[in-house]
Amino acid sequence: MNATNAVSDNSSPEDSVIVRLQAVRKLYGDMVAVESLDLDIRRGEFFTLLGPSGSGKTTTLRMIAGFERPSGGHVELDGVDITDVPPFNRDINTVFQDYALFPHMSVAKNLAYGLEAKRLPRKDINQRVDDALRMVHLEDHAGHLPGQLSGGQQQRIA
Repeated sequence: MNATNAVSDNSSPEDSVIVRLQAVRKLYGDMVAVESLDLDIRRGEFFTLLGPSGSGKTTTLRMIAGFERPSGGHVELDGVDITDVPPFNRDINTVFQDYALFPHMSVAKNLAYGLEAKRLPRKDINQRVDDALRMVHLEDHAGHLPGQLSGGQQQRIA
């Protein structure tokens, strides 16, 4: 008898890994949103992602749901690699976060929208947009569309 047969398996189906992330990575251009994340979530486990804005929580959930494709690594559901499976073919429930951002407008245009509606002078609008971008540390993202941002970045813009 070899050693692997002699070891009893005390795990139950309830203890099995239902969600597994292996070396999952997500890039938005040259910005790293999620860096080489390894994670096992067991069946029946209460699991929470905690972290500051921009730390990759929403991006990770979007990769599990299939709304974002990882730049690297694999997503498994119940032992099956679902990395390339579209969201509508995944047996996952999703609650969307709505940031009220216009997806066809740049970050700067989204920030300027309400100010333009109030017909403020262009100089004031530009200054306020620049100030807001500096405040949330996204001044390099003014020309990006919301879909090019991480969840935390979208939240800061909204």
